[in-house]
Amino acid sequence: MELNLARDAKNNKKGFYRYANQKRKVKDSSSPMMSKNGEQVTTYKEKAEVLNNFFASVFTANPTPCTCQVDGPG
Repeated sequence: MELNLARDAKNNKKGFYRYANQKRKVKDSSSPMMSKNGEQVTTYKEKAEVLNNFFASVFTANPTPCTCQVDGPG
């Protein structure tokens, strides 16, 4: 579709601008979230904080000592 619009933009300006305006519109697709303490958060800032806390807890590496033994030729 984009290729056709780009190719025909010179002759079909109305179609091009209709498509461009549709793509410009921001759609809020994030739904309300629950914080750790069960409160519903709805603002962008609150959602960002909830997501940040979640990902920080999941992806923060806690170094653990290696207790595995590797057997090799020896």
